[in-house]
Amino acid sequence: MKSLLINYLEYNQWANEKMCKYLAGIDELDIAVNKQNEYMTIKKIIMHIADGEQTWLARLNGQNIPHMHNLDIRGNLTSICGLVMTNSNDFIDFASSQDENFFTSGTDYINLKGKKFSQNNAEIILHCMNHSTFHRGQLISMLRHVGYTDQSASDFILFLREKGIQLTE
Repeated sequence: MKSLLINYLEYNQWANEKMCKYLAGIDELDIAVNKQNEYMTIKKIIMHIADGEQTWLARLNGQNIPHMHNLDIRGNLTSICGLVMTNSNDFIDFASSQDENFFTSGTDYINLKGKKFSQNNAEIILHCMNHSTFHRGQLISMLRHVGYTDQSASDFILFLREKGIQLTE
């Protein structure tokens, strides 16, 4: 299970990196000046990805975080992407340092509404990575809405092909 989850964490890192490289090539000033509402929402989604990954990683580390970190959205897309990439790397490092038992055990935490939960650690990791994937999809749709239509796909199967991972009999 550990190797599968680390592979999925590496996929998340790869997809986040693709997203951030693409964002580095867009005209951030044009969006900020001419399409302010869309620009702020794009920034909020990227920040939400960073915030979600950071919050769940903190919970897995035993820090009872009953709230999102509410990270500062005043930065530009490059600085926010730096945070996204740091979180992705930290998640891989954390999971890599765990033994197999960690992935079958659980973590107690308090959700955003103050309710206590206990969840399997593997399920937490899958939830967090799926959460990021969902919001990267939102971001692609929003960027298309403001004229950036040339993003390349970031599907899990493409990651596996790029890494040369294929199932064999």
